[in-house]
Amino acid sequence: MPGNILFVMTIIFYASLANLLLKPKPGGDYGVGYSFMVLINVGGFIIFSGFLAWNMNMNHCFDWIPDSFLRYRNWLVFLGWIAFASASVWSLDYHSKWIEGEFLPFMRWFALSKVYVWLPLLMLTPALYLLNAERMAGYAPVWVKVPVQIGFSVSFLLALGILWAFIKFWVSRRIKIFQSVNVWKQEHLASYNTSLEYINNYNEPTIQGLLKYAHPGEDTRRRDAAISKIKSFENWENDLIGILEKKDLQKIYVYDDYTYYVYAFLEGNKIEHPENFVQPILYSLKVLNIRIRRSLEDPYDLELGRSGITTVCRVLQGQFKDWAIEFKPGLLKLHEALEKEPPERKNKQYKNSYYKTYKENRLAVNKWLASNI
Repeated sequence: MPGNILFVMTIIFYASLANLLLKPKPGGDYGVGYSFMVLINVGGFIIFSGFLAWNMNMNHCFDWIPDSFLRYRNWLVFLGWIAFASASVWSLDYHSKWIEGEFLPFMRWFALSKVYVWLPLLMLTPALYLLNAERMAGYAPVWVKVPVQIGFSVSFLLALGILWAFIKFWVSRRIKIFQSVNVWKQEHLASYNTSLEYINNYNEPTIQGLLKYAHPGEDTRRRDAAISKIKSFENWENDLIGILEKKDLQKIYVYDDYTYYVYAFLEGNKIEHPENFVQPILYSLKVLNIRIRRSLEDPYDLELGRSGITTVCRVLQGQFKDWAIEFKPGLLKLHEALEKEPPERKNKQYKNSYYKTYKENRLAVNKWLASNI
């Protein structure tokens, strides 16, 4: 009785799957529902056909297998089920579509021969007999054995073809990934060497073009080369000051403002005349306050991280700690701006990273103020 129930459920799910896959796939929202139903029916067919094979094996429906294979019966039944389920689903999915070179040529013939009809008949018709007929142990009629053997052979052949196609796809994909990575490495190396050559041959009047290569996030070799080149300039400190006190700094596009790189440089490189930087830093703090307020108020703005507030606070706490009293009013204004919760960002993709940066900046300012009461 359980075997017959499993048999019927296998037929129902296969028929339902065939009804879906033999029709054109609908578009739009209907396509989503269609794909979901296909997934359910594929799962149902695989599960119930698997339990059917297990039930038949437990009830000695395959005891007629030749003695030489009898001790491998469990494995043969398992492999037969895997092969049959794979071949059946494949035959339904590829009954009309064919991508040249995707599968072995012989599988095209099976797809055109309506294997999705005759293969299940070859396997399930004998199964119905074996489930219900009274027979001698170890005996099955020829008309039962031959279809099962043919069905198993066809299923196994198709399963091997599917496995070959999968391996071929996986290998070709790995080769493409390897080639893409190799091309990227070559391009990256060429770009890297070009940037090193640019640094070594740099002959501009100011150090501005070198600052981005001296950022702590840069590659060590490139960063060290940039720092060494910067310090070879006689007036490199004055160049840093010139960037900090640039006129109308707040009107410059944030990604064209090199004060971000100046503070990053000051964090890791000691200067000889820090007192000369006090007024330029006070000016840049005013600009920073304007930009922060503008960014927080605009729900479309995502450039808070470019302000570099956390770096600014570390720099002020480091080699400019002796001038904390001068910088405190500017930090208090930043604190006031950051205490106000910003409106939700319109860009859903980056809003979480924006709020993370916002909290980090607020924490950095509060920490600096707490250390300089």
